[in-house]
Amino acid sequence: MSHKGCSVMKKENTKKMIALYMIAIVFVLGSMFIYNEYVHESLWQQSVNDILEATSQEEKAFDIYVSKEITNSRNVLSHMLEEKRDEATTLEQLSALVKKEGSQYLFLDLKQNKCYSSHGVSEISKLQQDLILNNDKEEGLIEPYFEDTTGVKMFATFVKGSYEGRKGVMIKETKESYMAQNFSLSFFNDLGFSYIIDSEGMILLRSSHPNSNRTFQNLFDLIDLSGNDESIIHSFQQTLKEKGKGIAQFDYQDESNVFCYVPIKDSEDWFMVSIIPNAAIMKQANHIIFSTILLCTGIVFVIGCLVWMYLRSNHRHKEELERMAYYDDLTQLYTYQRFKMKAEELLKESKNWYMLYLDIADFKIINEMYGYHYGDEILKQLAEALKELVGKDGIICRINADKFLIMLHCLQQAELMAFCEHINQSISLHHATKQSERTVMVRIGICDCDPSIELSNVDGWIDRSHLALNRVKADSPNCYAFYNKAMHDQMLKKADIENKMEKALAQREFQCYLQPKYDVSGHVLMGAEALVRWIEQDHMIMPGDFIPVFEKNGFILKLDEYIFEEVCRYLGNRLKKNEAMVPISVNISRMHFHQPDFVERYIKIKDAYAIPDGLIELEITEDILLYDIDQVRTIVMQLQRSGLTCSIDDFGSGYSSLNVLKDLPFDVLKLDGVFLRNSYDVSRSQEIVRSIIEMAKRIHLKTVAEGVESEEQLSFLKEVGCDMIQGFVFARPMPISEFDKRLVTETLHIYD
Repeated sequence: MSHKGCSVMKKENTKKMIALYMIAIVFVLGSMFIYNEYVHESLWQQSVNDILEATSQEEKAFDIYVSKEITNSRNVLSHMLEEKRDEATTLEQLSALVKKEGSQYLFLDLKQNKCYSSHGVSEISKLQQDLILNNDKEEGLIEPYFEDTTGVKMFATFVKGSYEGRKGVMIKETKESYMAQNFSLSFFNDLGFSYIIDSEGMILLRSSHPNSNRTFQNLFDLIDLSGNDESIIHSFQQTLKEKGKGIAQFDYQDESNVFCYVPIKDSEDWFMVSIIPNAAIMKQANHIIFSTILLCTGIVFVIGCLVWMYLRSNHRHKEELERMAYYDDLTQLYTYQRFKMKAEELLKESKNWYMLYLDIADFKIINEMYGYHYGDEILKQLAEALKELVGKDGIICRINADKFLIMLHCLQQAELMAFCEHINQSISLHHATKQSERTVMVRIGICDCDPSIELSNVDGWIDRSHLALNRVKADSPNCYAFYNKAMHDQMLKKADIENKMEKALAQREFQCYLQPKYDVSGHVLMGAEALVRWIEQDHMIMPGDFIPVFEKNGFILKLDEYIFEEVCRYLGNRLKKNEAMVPISVNISRMHFHQPDFVERYIKIKDAYAIPDGLIELEITEDILLYDIDQVRTIVMQLQRSGLTCSIDDFGSGYSSLNVLKDLPFDVLKLDGVFLRNSYDVSRSQEIVRSIIEMAKRIHLKTVAEGVESEEQLSFLKEVGCDMIQGFVFARPMPISEFDKRLVTETLHIYD
């Protein structure tokens, strides 16, 4: 190839290189231009969205301010209406409420047509009539107005109210200047500013920003003056009327501006409008692009650090959440839900497990006597003891309060019983207090994962161990009980009773039986006690089977009231027929004392059947001492004032205290049959009964001995002067029809 040919080829290659270079430059420049436009557009849109969000936040702050003002005004108005004050006191209170310069409270007394304020008392002005009293709303914002005396533009909230015929309005006035200062209405490095306008564009509150026009009163006048497109203006106006929010772009002060507008929640047609020059947004976008290029490497590094910190924080946060979800705060044992999850997992691996349900006997009393801190210390000590004893052979959780669960790997039953004893020994059986020592007993219900016991899930297993726990009595020689089939049958029996109880009450299957009360000779019928029997298809369900169930589930309240009304109906019928009658006592559960309308309901039933005073007696068990003695005294006295006699039932059955006789004005004392039977020292029991009866007579209480079954018991009670006898020695509980025959054939105590 000749030199000329080579030269031509080089020139062609050079041209190609230049062309490629130019293409590359154009490509790079084009890419940069597209990138620049994309970034500008994206950042502009993002900035505008941020401004809209800032406007929304400012609107929320304004809403919070208004809501707070309305709430305060409502509270002040309530006090003004509920407490009658003279003018001087009212004015003094209104003046005391003013905590900042530029605001005041006005109280409009509509009944007296007076306006109270920190300036004095005047009649309600026409302006106040127009702005507030002609307003259908009960509370809200008032469109800014010029105050009558000072001519200062005011923002105000109002609340209307009434109390016992007295109507009033509370107004909280605040100067426009304070509002503008409190809500600075400027943002974006002080390049932007805001107005509060109504849907017609009237400026209600303007920023003190230098670019904020101080002359025009309507925002649309400003926009129209700048020669903006009418269709865009119309669209803006329409959106405001529809209470919408959004963005618009208008020329204002010879430059393009972005308008962001958000409706104010606590008003019907007010809006927060933010205005910022478009150039300010673009300038920031340019700065961001430049800064992004310079700081790219730094950002990558920072992002890397943030990612590392996030992962580390996330890991710690996950651990904290897991600790909160899976571990009890007080004892650091598993929570109930975590325990069940672990139990399900362990059961899949092996079936050789025991479930132990634990609680502390009388823990509520311990808390009440020694304080919750002392109770917490016992719980923590028990938790530590359990962790030490169980080790890796099982899992433990605290359900709540003093309830714990242990899932323990299968042991021999003898070892398990020893384990239960060790639990009580480990927490120190005696806890010393400042005044005394109290034995703390942990009760334990046990159920093993025996294939013969049908268990659908862990919950069923836990329920059975809980059922076993309920068999451990406070006076039991053992602190534990094993689940067995009898417990299961009892659980089914309880469920059957609960399933049938509502229907049985509706179908009147609960029947009232009466057990007579006689004088000690057995010749004079003094009264009777109403007892309930459940007759289901000629089959009698004994009270011992259903009363304890009803006491636990609360149905006893309905049953007591039902029997009370049955007795009232029975006595009312005999009264109408002018037939002989004797007083009848009715049992009521202590649960009634929790019902605020208990006395009212029972008196209403008594009056409905026109029962004379003294003909019905309410028997209240002495475990009522577990309640507030003052409250019980008040209720007993209300019952007595309404014509009902009150007796303390089962005196001596376990909660006896002379306080019940000292503080509660009962009319009758019923001695529990426990004093008359199963005594290791008969003479000692008789002396106690003798003393109780003598004491009762001295404080004018009638005495009834119940559960009297033998002639020996009767002879003793006659000797000590007991007033009435109730028991099998004279009569068993009987249907009302049989009792009616006795009222005809026997000598009756004359009812006063």
